[in-house]
Amino acid sequence: MAAVPALVYRGKRDDSEREFLRAVDMALSLVEQAGSRTLALALDESGAIELPDAAPVSADDQAMIRASATLYLAAQLESAGLISAVETLCGLAMSGGINVDLGSAAHLVEQFWKGRNDRFHEKERHEFFARLFGSDEQASSSDFENLMIALCESLYKLDEQSYDQNYGSPAAQNKARVAVRSIVESLTRRGGGMTPFAAKEILTTIQESIRILQQPPVKHAFGADTLWDVVRSVENRYERSEVDIQKYVSRGKSGLVVLSWVADTLPNLANMVAPIVTVGHPVTAAAEEWLESSLAIREATAPG
Repeated sequence: MAAVPALVYRGKRDDSEREFLRAVDMALSLVEQAGSRTLALALDESGAIELPDAAPVSADDQAMIRASATLYLAAQLESAGLISAVETLCGLAMSGGINVDLGSAAHLVEQFWKGRNDRFHEKERHEFFARLFGSDEQASSSDFENLMIALCESLYKLDEQSYDQNYGSPAAQNKARVAVRSIVESLTRRGGGMTPFAAKEILTTIQESIRILQQPPVKHAFGADTLWDVVRSVENRYERSEVDIQKYVSRGKSGLVVLSWVADTLPNLANMVAPIVTVGHPVTAAAEEWLESSLAIREATAPG
């Protein structure tokens, strides 16, 4: 039975900075796995090396889903304003708009600003996320959103009308299996060869942004205790926007766990009889959290 790597959900809600950083570490691990598979395929096609025995049938799809899981986290952090806040902060700092000594953060800010044309721009990131998951404006009706709802509900309700305390009922297992297949078909259809590369590049930008936001002089300049306090302050002061940051962070973390589990469980789908998930598996808590945070976001962004 596949296990959720790195970030383990135990039913306790904790949107602390430490938990967020663990999610980013998990995303890094996933994107490295996806990148390794992509590189192996490229070398195999070029004839540069001789690969060992064939990988499992679902290895290519696993790489795509792992990269997509990382991008899903990135998409939610984009909605939370993480990268845009740092881009605004660096632009202000380089133009003299922030009249404070950034100390140890000055070099990081300068390097981030100099590299602004070497990474995905905000519009490019939004377009990539929209292709895979639908845009924020379409979130309440996007195909992917509906598929995630079906998957998370099937996991959350696994023990309803249970015939087995460990696996629920055959019908519940089948519902989860169908939901997994639908998610995989959607992401592999919408994704492409650029997906692992984009996941790596955007995650690198996220890591650079986090490094800047964690610097004590940056926190001091905005009277902040956490990196999310800095993001919130920049958004309120310069972007004139108010976003429930923690809801997007929560949805990103839980979605990362769910999609990572989807990738891990792919080899089990071929067996139409064996259960694919156990009652009480950590992914069920992540599914519940994803449903809760998504509902809160939908209610907050609904017209009127």
